Amino acid sequence: MKVYRSSSKFPASIKKPVVALGNFDGVHQAHRKMFQIALRESRRIQGRAVAYTFHPHPVKVLSPFAAPPMINTLEQKLELMAATGLDAAVVEPFDLKFAHLSAEEWFRKILVKRLRASGVVVGYDFTFGSRRSGTVEVLERLCAEAGLFCRVLEAQLEGEGLISSSQIRAFVAKGEVERGAGLLGRYFFVDGKVVRGAGRGAGLGFPTANLKSDNELMPAPGVYACFAELGRKRHRAVANLGQNPTFGGSALSLEAHLLDFKGKLYGKKLRLHFIKRLREERSFASIEDLVLQIRSDIRQAEKIFTLAENRRSL
Repeated sequence: MKVYRSSSKFPASIKKPVVALGNFDGVHQAHRKMFQIALRESRRIQGRAVAYTFHPHPVKVLSPFAAPPMINTLEQKLELMAATGLDAAVVEPFDLKFAHLSAEEWFRKILVKRLRASGVVVGYDFTFGSRRSGTVEVLERLCAEAGLFCRVLEAQLEGEGLISSSQIRAFVAKGEVERGAGLLGRYFFVDGKVVRGAGRGAGLGFPTANLKSDNELMPAPGVYACFAELGRKRHRAVANLGQNPTFGGSALSLEAHLLDFKGKLYGKKLRLHFIKRLREERSFASIEDLVLQIRSDIRQAEKIFTLAENRRSL
């Protein structure tokens, strides 16, 4: 997937683009359905499937104090988008000047002039232009006038729940990573670089990889069963996100004990996929009590890994 960091850089060589429009934070199941529609329609007209998104998220510019934590970094989002088979993605820099474009100006300047779209794909609640004045109904009218087709994806449900980035954030923030995974269609993950920690884990017999992550959204503090992705291999892991209260800690830290790995991890990049929250973080009266609990956590996690791996093999 070719990435263009502005619509002004979108080349004329890309013919008949079908453009999926949205923020696409999380690249969840509904987003991927939009991309599938764009791919299908682009192949029908012998064109190309393109995603158009913004960076930073518009709310971070227009109302920074109300902006939610992003599910993914921009590079993670592009990685997930590329995996869907899209031909290209346009990342539009979003600032106050851009935000003042009216809906009609945005449509004609960006979609028609710069992207030369043959058609667009949007979600049912898509808005665009200054003060979000452009609704799906406005977009459909503008597309009809300009000779573009417009496909609108209706609200998508998982069980009785709406699939949305907001709902995923809410589940993850409460530690309900399983419910978040159900809407994402994958495990929630964070990336990090392994840095040196206090070294307590190794002293207890459970060496840990301490992660420094740029991800904004983190699960609720606690102990989690995770898959730790190192290179192209996944390892079973038990991760602790919290302040290490038994040792009087105060800073939030994320550390993972890889159950089936021996070797040095310092400086390496690790991706943690959160499968299930095992328990909340708590303080223990003694080191011995902590060690017993860690062993119990690992036994509990092993059962979860077996179930998760069996589901993946079905």
